[in-house]
Amino acid sequence: MKGLKIKRGYTLMEMMLVVAIMGVLILAAPRTFIKTYQFVQLLTARVEIQKNARGALANINRDLRQAMGDTIEVYEMPGQPPHSLIKFKKYDSYGGQKWVYYYQQGTQLYQAAGDLNGVMLAGKLIANNLRYIAFTYPRTDDDGIISISITFEKATYEGGTKALQMAVEKVRIMN
Repeated sequence: MKGLKIKRGYTLMEMMLVVAIMGVLILAAPRTFIKTYQFVQLLTARVEIQKNARGALANINRDLRQAMGDTIEVYEMPGQPPHSLIKFKKYDSYGGQKWVYYYQQGTQLYQAAGDLNGVMLAGKLIANNLRYIAFTYPRTDDDGIISISITFEKATYEGGTKALQMAVEKVRIMN
């Protein structure tokens, strides 16, 4: 038993097995990284457009409930989708009346005020990545309810996929 020498090192078979395993890992790594990156981009885009949709609907809903029903007008800006602009009067905190506008311009949603004559002043950006917004009356016999349909879209990875968020909300006019 004393005469046996312990040989240190690896056998050829062990080395080939290690090289094969490393080759598989190296081939799989880029695809895994790309898929992980795509997932993170999609998740980030989805969270952003959901935040935009909720915020925009909350703003519009709050103002539209306070609108004076006989002053509501729905139309569109030149070159924009139909029913993508709403204009109405509401009472301000001082008891006076002011004009409020919500409208689509390209892929952005704006809120604007109007002067005493109802002429729109400069708008304030309230949401990006807007695909489409429409203000409609869901029932022709009841002009006290307005439906808001809103769609947000954002490209996620090299233009290959897009995240969508669609929402429809009905608002009852209180005044």
